[in-house]
Amino acid sequence: MSFLDIMDELESMAQFATDRDAEPGELDDTSIQRWQTLFGYSYPEAAEKLEAHRLDVCRNPISQAHWDMVRLEKEAQGYDKEAYEHACQALASDSQARHEQPSARAASAGKAPSSYLLKMEGPLHDLDVIRATGCLSDQDAGRLKLIAGTDDLGLPANFCILDEITKHNLEAWFGAVRSTFARPTFIRYSMAEKALSSFSCHPTLGVDATLPQNRLVSNSSLPSPMQDEYPVWYFFYGTLADPAVLGRQFQRGEDAEPLTYRPASITGGTLTKWGAKYLALVDACGESTVEGSAFLVHTREQEDALRGYETDRYHVVRCKIRMLDDKTLIKGLTFRFSS
Repeated sequence: MSFLDIMDELESMAQFATDRDAEPGELDDTSIQRWQTLFGYSYPEAAEKLEAHRLDVCRNPISQAHWDMVRLEKEAQGYDKEAYEHACQALASDSQARHEQPSARAASAGKAPSSYLLKMEGPLHDLDVIRATGCLSDQDAGRLKLIAGTDDLGLPANFCILDEITKHNLEAWFGAVRSTFARPTFIRYSMAEKALSSFSCHPTLGVDATLPQNRLVSNSSLPSPMQDEYPVWYFFYGTLADPAVLGRQFQRGEDAEPLTYRPASITGGTLTKWGAKYLALVDACGESTVEGSAFLVHTREQEDALRGYETDRYHVVRCKIRMLDDKTLIKGLTFRFSS
């Protein structure tokens, strides 16, 4: 556990202790009736839920900053801080159970779960607010990060990436708290998956990494390229081999230096088509050869632009690229069709 994690835990404990000091030892009729009205409980149910909420030492309290942001709106709807906290946490717990189906469906179909961009605005304008809703696991909450971009009007805007389960949980949370703000804006984040193993050659074009002959020579040998290795050579076989198309993905101006390709080929794959229009590289047995172009990708930002262009219909896989100008063999990457 890092120092920041420890400080966050201590802050949460202090917040919980403060809340408990502020809460009366005995249940009052006003609070019980409020929970009846807001959540549809019977009187005994409301009393039981309220007492359990106050005694739950594991609950994550809503921060005062979060409550201050929504206080006027929520109090007008009949909430106090305690009831609002219960609404957020109860919903997160229920929706987590209800919305595990998307990832299960994706797994059964052999696809990665979908991801979404959430525009940071309204009540969900801050990462800390999203974490406080309880709609994410602790692991996912720790991975949240802002991405700068532009909205539909071309104005600067911030986004964060969420998985499909978290998207559903946030939508359910937003509906349950009955906010007067517009519903959050989710944009499907369609990017080619890149998940290169550090312990085997998986995934490699035309290669089954589980077969004995394809395993690493020793535990000390590392597969190449690695997940975050840059610069890295990519093999292009379709529209990305067009300098104009590639230049647009990198947002290069007309006066920029020409992009440099090298004629190249790869083995282990063959070209087909999907949608009767687009070339698709798939695994092939034997020494099937595909000719195209090699390009040196220098940064993660360039690579992310390429992955966004190819969409989640493709996966980044390892391959061996033979340069046709000097016959050298280089370990690189390419996009393999996945669905």
